[in-house]
Order: sequence, then C-alpha cells, then structure tokens
Amino acid sequence: MKSTYSVESLTQNTTPKTRKSAKNTLKKRSSPAHSSALFDEENDFEGPTRCRCQRCEILHPTDRIRIEGERVFENVIKVQDAVDQNVEGLLNDLQELISFKSISVQPEMLAESMKALDWLADRLDNLKFQTMDHYVPDDPENCFEEPHRKVLFSRYFSSPTKNTVLIYGHLDVVPAKPDCWLHDPFTMHLEQGVIYGRGVTSGKGMLVGWLQAIECWLKVHGDLPINVKIIVDMLHEVGNSGLHIYVKERKDFFLDVDFMVFDANSWLNNNNPIIACSLSGWAHFGIEVRGGNKTLESGLAGGLVFEPMIDLCHLMNSLVNDDHDILIPNVELHVKALATHEWQLLEKADFQTYAYKEQLYIRRLRNEGNKVEMLQNRWCKPTLTMHGVEGADSHPGCRRMLPMRVVGKFSIKLVPDQDVKQIQSDVNDYLERCSSELDIGTKMTVHLLDGCEPSSWSSDSTLTKAVINAVFDVFQKMPIVTEGIPICLPVASVLGNLIDKPIMLVPYWRRRDHHHQENEYIEERCVMQHAKVCANLFYELSVISSKCKCHLLTDYCNRRGIMEKLDEERGYFNNESPASRRNQLMNVFRKHDNVSHLTHKRRPFNARFKNFLCIPFAWKRIRKHQKH
Repeated sequence: MKSTYSVESLTQNTTPKTRKSAKNTLKKRSSPAHSSALFDEENDFEGPTRCRCQRCEILHPTDRIRIEGERVFENVIKVQDAVDQNVEGLLNDLQELISFKSISVQPEMLAESMKALDWLADRLDNLKFQTMDHYVPDDPENCFEEPHRKVLFSRYFSSPTKNTVLIYGHLDVVPAKPDCWLHDPFTMHLEQGVIYGRGVTSGKGMLVGWLQAIECWLKVHGDLPINVKIIVDMLHEVGNSGLHIYVKERKDFFLDVDFMVFDANSWLNNNNPIIACSLSGWAHFGIEVRGGNKTLESGLAGGLVFEPMIDLCHLMNSLVNDDHDILIPNVELHVKALATHEWQLLEKADFQTYAYKEQLYIRRLRNEGNKVEMLQNRWCKPTLTMHGVEGADSHPGCRRMLPMRVVGKFSIKLVPDQDVKQIQSDVNDYLERCSSELDIGTKMTVHLLDGCEPSSWSSDSTLTKAVINAVFDVFQKMPIVTEGIPICLPVASVLGNLIDKPIMLVPYWRRRDHHHQENEYIEERCVMQHAKVCANLFYELSVISSKCKCHLLTDYCNRRGIMEKLDEERGYFNNESPASRRNQLMNVFRKHDNVSHLTHKRRPFNARFKNFLCIPFAWKRIRKHQKH
C-alpha cells in the first residue's frame, strides 16, 4: 500500500510513515477528486523572499557537515563492492519488472501497468522512500472505470544541507508478438551473459540500476549522500500525453530540485562510453486547407469545386524533393557544426547498413554510400517527417465522401542552435509562396501544433564533469563528451522546459532501435556497470556545493531529515547555533570593556571597528579559556 499524502508535508519528520498509518491514510484520500483538491491547496503556497533561518548550516557550515562528507568519501568503494556482490538482487528486480505486461498503447493492459507501478512503490517504501500516487485525467468515456491512470511520485529526504536530484523513469513498453521471439518476451531469459526481455534496453533496465545504487548506499552508509526524488509514469510510449498536466499540478514537488537525471542510449560503439550534452527539439505543423463548410459527395460535387485534398497533396509535395531533402530555405542555416572528434565518432559508429535494412525490411536507405553522411543526416541535421492527414477518409472499404477541410501534419526535428520561432517563420513564408505559385483555389492556413526548443550545455560544466567522473571510475577509460550529436529524448526536453532545471544524461547502452523490435536484449555487464555509475553519480553530486532554499520553501533549512536523526544517534549532533556563538563573543567584548550588557552605550566608530578586527583573536582566547 502507498500513502497518498503530500510528499512536501513529510519533510518535517525524519522517520517515514509506517505501513499501517499509510494504509489508514489511503482509505481517507484514495479519491482522485480529493487528491486534486489537496494539490490545489499546496499550489497556493508562496515562499518567503529570503532565508530567515538562524541555524542554516549551508550558510554557516559545522563540523557535522564535514564529518558526513568524510564518511561518504570513505564508503564509495564499499558501495561499488556491494553492487558487485548484489548481482542476484539486481536480476531478481529486473525479472519482476519484465513480468508485468505494461503496454501503455493497449487500454486493456492498464490494470497490469498499474500493478507494475504498485510493485515499484512497495520497493521504494522498503528503501525508506515516501511515495504518493497522482492520478492523471482519463478520457471522458473512461472516467468512471478503474483503475485510473496514475504517476508515482517518491522522495527520500536526507538533509536540507544536501542537493536534491530528480530521476525520471518509465515502465511502459511497446507490444511484443510472442511468435516472433525465441523466448517469452515477458519472462527474463539469461543466456551466455545476455539478458532477453521486453524493456531491458529502456525504462525497466534503467530503473533497476537506480534501485540497486540506492539499496547499496543504504546498506553500506545507512543514508543517501544526496536527497533523491523519483517520478515514474506509464506515458512514455504514448507520446507523454498528460505530462504537462501532472507537472503543473504538482509543481510544489519540484521546488527544491537542483538538477535532473535521465538515462540515455548514447553509445555509438563498444569502445568508449559517450556522454551527450545536447537534446533535439521539434516543431509540429498542420497545413489546413478548407474549401467549404461541410463534407460533400464526390458523385454530386466532383468536378464542380476545388478539392482541398488535391491542393494539400501539392503543398505537401513541395516540402521535399525526390531525394527527400528539405526544400524550405534556411532550415539548415543555424545548425551547429560537428567537431573533429565527433566526425571520428560517426566513422567508428557500430552501424551496419545491410543488417539494419534486413532487420526492418527496408528497401534502401538515403546516402547508403557514405556512412558518416548517413549518420549525420540521422542524428545531427534537421529532418522532415510527414505524419498523416486529419479529416480524410481512413476507414476500410470504399466511400464517396469529398472532404472540404483537411489538415496535413508534418514535423521538423530541430538540433542545437536552431529556434522554433525562426523555423515557423521560414515554413509560413515558404508555404505562402508555394500557395501563390500553385494558384490553389482553396484557403490555406499554417498552424504550429507543438514545438520544443533544442538544448545544449557546456561539456565543461560542473554537472558534466560529475557524470564524467562517475563513468570513468567504473569503466576506467575517459568517456567522450559530445555536443553536436544530440539525443532524441522528448520527455527530457519537455521536463527541462517545464521545470527549468539543469539536465544530465547518463549513458546506458548503444543507440539502436532494437527496443522496439523482437528479441530485445542487453549484456548483463552493461546493466551492472550502469548500476555502479548511478552509485558513483550520487557521490559526485554530493560534493557539489548546495544552496539555501528557504526562498522557495518556508523554513527549509530547519527541516529534519534522516541524516539529522542518525547524527543524534551517533552523539555528535551540534545543537549550538551560529547566532548563539556570535552572542557569546559579543558578551565577552562587553565584559572586556567593563560595560554592562544592559547599559551598553554606543562608542565611537573607531573603537567599534577596532574591536571588529580583533574578533578572531578574541575567539581564540575564549576557546583557550574554555579548555582550562
């Protein structure tokens, strides 16, 4: 059972709620409507403008913080050994997740998908996480059916003095045809160091690595070196529909997040791990062509009116040439140039043209004769894809309808240094000119249906260096960092724009399309190495300086986490605040000047400035006096 109370309200307490109390809370707040009302109340909160804490250990570090840092450093190697010794536990977790037929594109499998989320929530509960379900609105025809779609929010709060990382994961997979598999796709099969099963190269395999890293840190250290927040949904394979909704409704959950982590299949070969520092964007367009106010019959109106479908076909055909190159001017004008080492990466990429065509039953590929140019067009340049026509006849059989309003949908993949507004302007100008040249007899309107800016960040940033160090410690070889070969990960792009937090991409495995194909597999050592990278990354992020968040959350610095409770049990919790030490020091000065604390008179500026400069020496005398 999982509790449906607010995660933020639990940060005041150190010990997570017991299973019994969580069960009682669930009975009271299991209604989606009631949960939404609770979220609305939390979203009305506005934080203070500055920190008012007198005990803020971020602004005034204590020995307790230094000792915790030393303990974390000493336990890193032990955590790595614990991951190596817990191979059986990792495989058991992966086997459990694979067994769930969490196919999000099939509504009849919704109950099975929710079971996978419940299993993960119970697993996190056992790891001292506080979990909560947030229900996502369903279609109107399914609003009274159960189970409802939901997203899992979980949090581990160690201390307000530590950074907070947000980990995104998903458990949904694409359908699998058992007849095309050598083994049952929803039963993990391990053979000669290779793991077979649906989801091992995507969300399920990635989440297992984070679970093992968390479990081993708690086993060795008793605590996590940073605060961790995790969100897991079943929306990844259906275009992340509903992502905007639950992020906006639970915006309080992301207030204290410092950075976000996503797993990415960024390897190009088996030689060196590759860390990507860029994400591709997109711009979805709709060409609306209207000829009248209602659908007509072709036998009666054919030959009389200008047909929108014919004009739309001419307009769509004008977007690309016979080789499928984009004809829209200036689309490739602001594309980031590849560096020398990125060209070399494309040359050494593990990509076999013949095997790719045989696997997907493709007749031929563009630029087959030049591997580098083919991969550059695939990953590093904008591409145009036509998706379909809205309003046209898509039913089987023959019908005599003449649609008088159709919308042709296409998208342009954007790469770093491109801009959605500039692309929109170029597309509008080009289609207006084509419409005038073709002299179409219908009315054309171009709509921007959806857009997301591409993003890139410096390979020399602090977060990128943290990922580099975490990967290097595991593979014992320097990873290759690239900004010109972006990763296509729509959920990372959307969350990055909505939450506005720095992003890190952790390399998981090679770039491939096999997670959508039959006999999905991954090497066992890759899963183990990913778990160790996750464990290392926790340490690397813990050494980054944290910031006070009292301007975002009221009295955040005075909240008590698991680290504060453990420090009390160890007996070296420092209850003396910096303010009390300052008051003690000022009282010594006043006694030294034979001035009563209650009748203290304002002295000249020179005298006060002299005493201020002598504060360090006076503090040494106080410490020496206390020792005697």
